[in-house]
Amino acid sequence: VFVAVTSLGEFELHSDVIVKNGFSKGEIDNNLFLKSVEESAEIIAFNSATKYISSRVKTEKQIRDYLYKKEYKSNTVSAVIKKLKEYKIINDEMFVESYIKSNINYSKNKLKQKLYSFGVKSDCIDELTEQVDDYSSCLKHAEKYMKNKTYSKEVVEKLIRRLQGMGYNWEAIKHTLNELKCNVEE
Repeated sequence: VFVAVTSLGEFELHSDVIVKNGFSKGEIDNNLFLKSVEESAEIIAFNSATKYISSRVKTEKQIRDYLYKKEYKSNTVSAVIKKLKEYKIINDEMFVESYIKSNINYSKNKLKQKLYSFGVKSDCIDELTEQVDDYSSCLKHAEKYMKNKTYSKEVVEKLIRRLQGMGYNWEAIKHTLNELKCNVEE
């Protein structure tokens, strides 16, 4: 990346664009220069986005927010997002599937809440979270929590609060308590 200083200000130009357009010292056509600045911005933003994604999968919204935070213009951000989609680097459905698999400790409600915060569209979330079985995962968490504990009113109340904190609804918790043979009061 090179910085070109002109009467219009300072601009970043990517080396590939400089070579492609045959720039050298001297007079440069303004239209070609401005087109080259836009092209360079897209290359630099694309490289920045792929570096950002390299640590873990991101949603389209997360990448957009990141690029806007880096102060790229909206047309540059849109071009980068389009290119990332073409290369199948970003795909919100794949993100949701990966997130669900790596967060098996969350209830369906908690997963939906988290995914909404990442900017995933609700139809994608609803479709892919249907595979989550709150009853069995709630029971699994309760059994793990209750292992080596004696059933007392205080312990069961703590279990209920814990399961509610994990996002399980009352129906799943009630079902779990019945499976564990705890007395449930409505």
